[in-house]
Amino acid sequence: MTPRAQVEAFLREQPGLFAAVPDDDGSGIQLFETGSGKSLRVRWGELSEAVRRRTSLRPGPYLVLVFQDGRQIALADVGFAFAPSIASTGPLPDLPQTFCFTDFRHLSQGIESILAEEGREGEALAALLLAIALLDGAKVVGFEVGREERALEALLRKLEERGVRV
Repeated sequence: MTPRAQVEAFLREQPGLFAAVPDDDGSGIQLFETGSGKSLRVRWGELSEAVRRRTSLRPGPYLVLVFQDGRQIALADVGFAFAPSIASTGPLPDLPQTFCFTDFRHLSQGIESILAEEGREGEALAALLLAIALLDGAKVVGFEVGREERALEALLRKLEERGVRV
């Protein structure tokens, strides 16, 4: 089955996870993650393969899109899933192999909660670094993350106001 056929079949079999709008000329598709509103344009000619996988950690199957330039993005029950990037943070302990935009929401809310308590700045900084790695990974695979970066900058300012040097 071609990568295009794999994507189209996955979208039919997993309704409600993504909204899809085909390009007028048939050269690709715009995918919208229903949970976050994030979108990704996929040009059929840029896909080298689409591989269906399962894991014991998730209830449903997921589809890994492998692009000719080496990028990989999974379509999963959590939405778009992608690898983090440590380009800005350096190596991080306990860094997950994949992230999704729901993870960003949880991390940013967690940082807010941690910052509400005195003496937990180190934990807030660790979570902030994970969030940076998440957003850097999202950018690498082609997502626009300006809104999320502004939210992180606000959290970083709060951390700096407490005297934490980043």
